[in-house]
Amino acid sequence: MNITCLSQRGLKVTPQRVAVLEALRCLGHASADEIIHKVQESSPFISPATIYNTLDKFVQEKIISRIPTDGNKAFFDITEPSHVHLVSEDRSKVCDLDDLGLHRMIEEYLFGLTIPKFKLSRIQVNLVGCFESPTEN
Repeated sequence: MNITCLSQRGLKVTPQRVAVLEALRCLGHASADEIIHKVQESSPFISPATIYNTLDKFVQEKIISRIPTDGNKAFFDITEPSHVHLVSEDRSKVCDLDDLGLHRMIEEYLFGLTIPKFKLSRIQVNLVGCFESPTEN
């Protein structure tokens, strides 16, 4: 995702938006706090409120997605196309599961399903579990 995605969606390309986009590209999956920290390393003049507002606007414009977790901490993802996420039990880590076959199977099944009084618009799949430490086999 590059800065042309902003103008393609009718958004003004501002230093603040570019800084948030660059932080997301660098971090991958990241919480708002991690994004704020990364942005303020190079642009300390950008306030947390501006960063939160920018993240909300990017989600609204479908530039990024918000990865819901059961806790208070939300993660943001710039990766496309749709994919499955692995989320740690303590909600401190999110990774991609690079299995397009699995995601394709899920999409084909769910988009082919007729659910009364409900029209499916997108699918987000989060698998929750424990990541093994590097020393575990």
